[in-house]
Amino acid sequence: MGTTILSFQNRVVIETLHNEGRSLRYIANYLGFSKTTVFNELHRLNGEYQAELAQTDFERKVSQRGAEVFAH
Repeated sequence: MGTTILSFQNRVVIETLHNEGRSLRYIANYLGFSKTTVFNELHRLNGEYQAELAQTDFERKVSQRGAEVFAH
């Protein structure tokens, strides 16, 4: 089972559709991702989902993971 990596554009679509009140199933089908992927993305941050903050969080975590791998 692989990990789905969302683009910033995907995150903007998720934010927009979520703010319109669309269901997880609708958003997942629209983007071609699983409902679990969309659910996890919407819960990436504590509080209201914002694509820009979610992207920053993703980039920070990837950067930290790279530093950990490099340290070993």
